[in-house]
Amino acid sequence: MKRILYMEYAPGEILNETTLAGEFGTSRGPLRDVLKRLEWKKLVTTMPRLGTQVTEIDFQKIIQVFQIRFDIEALAARLACENATREQTEQIDELIARLGTIAGDGNGVNGVKFIEIDFLFRSILYGAAQNPILAELSDFLYHITLRVHLLSFNRGDFSRLIPLFMNEMREFQEVCASGDIEAAAQIRRRYLKEYLEDVKSLF
Repeated sequence: MKRILYMEYAPGEILNETTLAGEFGTSRGPLRDVLKRLEWKKLVTTMPRLGTQVTEIDFQKIIQVFQIRFDIEALAARLACENATREQTEQIDELIARLGTIAGDGNGVNGVKFIEIDFLFRSILYGAAQNPILAELSDFLYHITLRVHLLSFNRGDFSRLIPLFMNEMREFQEVCASGDIEAAAQIRRRYLKEYLEDVKSLF
């Protein structure tokens, strides 16, 4: 899945089952099971007589998905703020420090490193939210939008997003410390809207 999300397999690319089976050292049976799961996640599409195609990026659909994510992520932030442990808030502190290190290294600023930190932040957030059904639904929608983030990194100055992400995590920490769960939801929603506006400005 990561090869699709990180666009090592490009949107529209036809995936050859024999080649993939050899690449990953597996038989075609288990591979087909994986491809079915990826199709459910809307990352690939079965093309009659052609094979399996990496799903094209539909920007109108991405905007619609973001609109749904606003409410889901706000709910997750509310629950996370309500239930977060000290260990989880300290983990966010570590991510802020790690992102600051990346920002200070001109050679280290790239979309993949940013997304890896975003994955970790989401893991902490949804771990604190303690709602696996919400996490599964959020992951489904997040994966649909992720490739657009990478495209936006390639088209613009990626470093512009680092302070935005750092500020979001810092503000989330502050409102969690004060116990303001509604403010946590508003912060998550506001920054997602800013990320969406950034994407829209580049396409």
